[in-house]
Amino acid sequence: MKYFILAGEKSGDLHGSNLIQEIKELDKNAVIQAWGGDLMEDQGAQLLIHHNQLAIMGILGVIQNIQRLKGLFKTFGEQIDTFQPDAIIFIDYGGFNLKAAKIAKKKGFQTHFYIAPKVWAWNKGRVDELKKWIDHLYVIFPFELKLFSDAGIPTTYVGNPLQDAIQAFIPNEQFSLKGQKYIALLAGSRKQEIKTALPLFEQLASANPDLSFVIAGISDWKELYQTNIPVLFDQTYDVVQQAEMAIVTSGTATLETALLNTPQIVVYKTDWVFYSLAKIVIQIKYISLVNIILDKLAVPELIQAKFSVDHMTAWMRELLTKGNAYQQQKEDYKNLQELVGNAGASKKTAELIYSAASAK
Repeated sequence: MKYFILAGEKSGDLHGSNLIQEIKELDKNAVIQAWGGDLMEDQGAQLLIHHNQLAIMGILGVIQNIQRLKGLFKTFGEQIDTFQPDAIIFIDYGGFNLKAAKIAKKKGFQTHFYIAPKVWAWNKGRVDELKKWIDHLYVIFPFELKLFSDAGIPTTYVGNPLQDAIQAFIPNEQFSLKGQKYIALLAGSRKQEIKTALPLFEQLASANPDLSFVIAGISDWKELYQTNIPVLFDQTYDVVQQAEMAIVTSGTATLETALLNTPQIVVYKTDWVFYSLAKIVIQIKYISLVNIILDKLAVPELIQAKFSVDHMTAWMRELLTKGNAYQQQKEDYKNLQELVGNAGASKKTAELIYSAASAK
């Protein structure tokens, strides 16, 4: 059968690649076209648009790119008309993917959404959109099942796909930093996140010359890493697992860091317009996935003005003593592991999508 997969960012590329692997186990002759990244392409998808072209952040970013977005949606509609997939799979990236799903559903295609938009955090209006444009929803947090099922959306809880990635990870025995003491720095996966975080990370390193820092970089944005801090590209899991602790830009990486059992500080800064609006409409107490899932401030969050050298240094020094804050994070991580569950989300989702597409 034919599958079209749309993943709009780095984490979606990871989950999409694992999903493709499982689909091909079920459907040996599967033909897959995708918007995604290098990992999905490595698994055999024909990559039509790289997720870097979709990396638009904040209200100002959307306003500045309206014409480009219109062009992307037009291109998407033309591509699925030409390809005629048996199933279209949208992975996370709710704002963009729901608009694309509307286009697909109106054309009569079977639509699947893997990793639901976080409507429990904000914009519950998206529940109605999901009900209109999505044939089946695959959720990764247990509490999401009731929320979407009660709204009348066909929903299955599949577990968290990050466990698939974490449990498949085999540490590199030849890793260049093995046995060294350093702090891992993760600047995010989007262009603006990296541009915001790197100068602050450089200031942090300058203010703490007695400590070693290593940036876990992503080669998609290699040209942005103009820094004096050592950068290791596309070795994030090794960099994080071997580190004494990590300073992590909020996103999927916060949960990955926790599942790798590395203590962390979460940081984030965005444009003031988006942040001001988000403060009005956001319905959760925390920004990091670790804290959201545990429903407590398990890892410190340094947001906006608090994303500063002084605040990072204070928390960093505290965690490096391996005192109460460090030990409490380790305890909270044990609870997190239980809540996230075991591997198998990619396999279960692939089986359900394959079955639905076969039954058309």
